[in-house]
Parts: sequence; C-alpha cells; structure tokens
Amino acid sequence: SQEWLLIILASAGLLVIYVLNTGLMAVVTYWGHMLGINIETDMRRAAFNHLQKLSFGYFDNQKTGHIVGRLTKDLEEIGEVAHHGPEDLFIALMTFIGALLLMFSVNWQMAVITATIVPVTAWATSHFGGRMTENFHRLFSRIGEFNARIEENVGGMRVVQAFANEGHERALFEKDNQSYRRVKLEAYKLMAATSSMSYLSMRLTQMVVMVTGAYFVLAGELTAGGFIGFLLLVGIFFRPVEKINSVIETYPKGIAGFRRFTELIDTEPDIADAPDAVAVDHLKGEIAYRSVTFGYTAAKTVFEEINLDIRAGETIAFVGPSGAGKTTICSLLPRFYEVVSG
Repeated sequence: SQEWLLIILASAGLLVIYVLNTGLMAVVTYWGHMLGINIETDMRRAAFNHLQKLSFGYFDNQKTGHIVGRLTKDLEEIGEVAHHGPEDLFIALMTFIGALLLMFSVNWQMAVITATIVPVTAWATSHFGGRMTENFHRLFSRIGEFNARIEENVGGMRVVQAFANEGHERALFEKDNQSYRRVKLEAYKLMAATSSMSYLSMRLTQMVVMVTGAYFVLAGELTAGGFIGFLLLVGIFFRPVEKINSVIETYPKGIAGFRRFTELIDTEPDIADAPDAVAVDHLKGEIAYRSVTFGYTAAKTVFEEINLDIRAGETIAFVGPSGAGKTTICSLLPRFYEVVSG
C-alpha cells in the first residue's frame, strides 16, 4: 500500500543517514585525534629542541623529574583539548543558539526563564575553571617531584641499601605522596562544586519551566503539544552544559599543561653569543684566564680574580677538596657558564 511504501522509503532514508553519520563519526574521531596528536608531537619536539639551547645553569636549578614531566605529562592533555576544544565549542554554540531560537518561537516567557541558566553556567565555568587550572598547575609540579624522587631513589639504590637508608627514602616519598594526594583532592572538590552547582541550576530551571508551562496550558495560552515540545528543547538546550561538566577535568589540565609548556619555551639561555661573534673552525694556542670571577648565584661567588695560563700541549692537574671549584674552572672554558667578570 501507499502507506507502507512511504514507511519503507523513510526507513531507507534514515538508514542512509545513519550510515553517513557513522562514517563521519569515524572520520572525526580518527582525524580529530590525529590533529591533537600532531600538535602534541610538534610541541614536544619544540620543547626538546629548546632544551638543547638552554645553559647548564637551568639544568642545575631544575630536577630531571620536572623536566621529564614538562615533556610528557604536561603535554598529554593538550592534544585532547586541541581536538575536542574547537569541536565542543562549535557544537555548544550551535546547540545553544538553535534551541533558544526554537524555544522563543514556542513561548518567549519560558525561553527567557530557561536562558537564565547561561550566566550561571558561564560564571561557574570561569570561576571554578580558573581555580582548577591553577590547581592542576600545582598538580603537575607534584608529579615532577614524584619523578625526581623516584629517579634519585632508583639511581642511588646501591647507596640507599648499602647504608640501610630505606626508611628515610620511604619518609621522603610519603611526604611527596601525601602532597600529591592533597592537591588532587582539592581539584576534585572544585569539580564536585562545579558539577553540583550546574546540576542544581538546571534542575531548578526545569522545575520553574514545568510549573510555568503548566500555568500557560491551563490558561489556554499554550497547547499541551507545545508544552511537551518545549520541554524537549530544554533538554537539548542543557546538553552542552552537561557536556562541559563531563569534560570539566580535561580542559583545565590542558590549559595548565600549556602554561607549563610556555614557561619552558619562554626560558632564555643564560649564555648568548654577541651579534657580531666570529665563528672559528679550529683553535690552537694557549689558554688564559684573566681575573676571572664566577658564582652560580649573584649572592655567592665560587672564586674571585683567578689568573691561569696553560701553554699549548701542556698537561696540568687541578687538585683540591670537593667543592673547591676544580670542575667549575674546566666548565668555564667551553662556556658552559657565564663568568661574572674577567
């Protein structure tokens, strides 16, 4: 019959839409994540290349665990934000605008009531989102402390066990472990506050809309079908808010990781060649230190007014107690550190 033909055609059309949607979902999922991975890979390459330019002073003041964390954990969430951020923002805006326009076409009074959730959500996202970003920034620092502690412990395990120092190492690790736990619990407290506030705001708005809609239906100003349709639109309107709540942990993590990445990239080397520096392929001759003063910090110098001459082909030995500056004098020759004067 004619009715069955229409049903079959509609079902076939719906099947085509489902198949097309499935293909598009696969493309968006794969290529979207590829975009995020490529961004993460490029940023990690840029960070590693920048590390090769930094002076020894930077590595003296940074633990290896922190540097490893900046090139690994800090960049993991950035790829997810790069992929889902623009996508979620676009879908949220289109959903908000489309649902709001349709709600205004049904009943403008109830649409205004529903729209009151927007400033509440925006305030909660900006207020708690900023605090969560700072919290995750501290959390990534704690992860760096973890990496450094484990690296020092494993690298010096022979010394630790030789001197029966396991208890001391456990105490140090427990201190870092508890610090990490406290910071992470603070993050989840903020997440709980954000999600709870958004949920309560949406449910209160829905309740007010239902009461208002029932009043308009009883007053004859709105049909029952229009009321049901408006409630469905309210559910669609709230969908982006629920989406934000589901990924509220990912975005602050990505922003915190990006901040730590920019901190590394913005770090300038302590030593830089002069603009008119001359490139020399081969050097031959004596080495001379003239009134050299050096200190790892400006407040304390390692040695002052050092004068030293080493003739070409001559072999010398530096002898002195630990910390006297033997390695430091040698490190100044290839300009691993910049002298204070001389």
